[in-house]
Amino acid sequence: MESVVFAPAGLQDTVAERLAGLPVSVKASPSTALPAPRKGKVIVVVSPKGGSGKTAVATNLAAGLAMRFPGQVAALDLDVQFGDMCTSMGLQPEHNLAEVATSIQVDATTIKLFLTPYEPGLFVLCGARTPAEADVVTHTHVSKIIPLLAADFDYVVVDTPAGLDDRTLAALECATDLLLVSSLDVTSIRSMRKAVDAMDAIGVTQARHFVLNRADAKVGLRVTDASEAVGLPIKAMIPSAREIPLSMNVGTPVVKLEPKSAVAKRMAQLSHLFAPVTATDKPKRRWFR
Repeated sequence: MESVVFAPAGLQDTVAERLAGLPVSVKASPSTALPAPRKGKVIVVVSPKGGSGKTAVATNLAAGLAMRFPGQVAALDLDVQFGDMCTSMGLQPEHNLAEVATSIQVDATTIKLFLTPYEPGLFVLCGARTPAEADVVTHTHVSKIIPLLAADFDYVVVDTPAGLDDRTLAALECATDLLLVSSLDVTSIRSMRKAVDAMDAIGVTQARHFVLNRADAKVGLRVTDASEAVGLPIKAMIPSAREIPLSMNVGTPVVKLEPKSAVAKRMAQLSHLFAPVTATDKPKRRWFR
């Protein structure tokens, strides 16, 4: 539990106002007791090749988890130069990750002040406004920010850029789970295999969940071909659907925009990989089955 941070004169009301919008579990407390630190699941979404649908998967996973566990989910757009996570949610953030990185002190309270709320019960830390601004974010910042988010949220979903840059490698070190996204084409599958080999070489051993996007594409490849080439079982298959680009264009995740569509149900089921449905789930959430 964090210590109390006293804002300078004139800023106390602003700090209080921004903290008031956060769930009770992430507000600073005056208590001096130091309970065992919480550590939520950190789900890093990775795709070595652009255009695989990684951001759509990350956004819908975060939204799907938040629909089940409102107030307990945070999302981080680590594609700091050209990230589209916030755009795909229709957000116009007041603050972003680059501003956190340039803060005099990077701590739990600082990060909370820069989160952007999104219904239903999701808190988002967006990337930079421009590629030039993004340069201030380093792997050191990532290594500090993700654990701070994981201490206050049960689930942290991290969207990453294509490839394996220093910031992504830092996120991998913080991860509890990796969501590996590939589309059903030779270049994407070969790139994923290279990424898996690279992670093996550097000792990244976190749980891996292979998701095949556009799995129903008629391109001369079978789903089993993808699994064998990458060397991992496929945990989820997302079909091609016009609802996905539509949802990205209107700035609303498909799980929220078209919840009854086949692709939305598949996207919603991604959350089951990290939070299986149990008998204690409320009836109104049963559509995630």
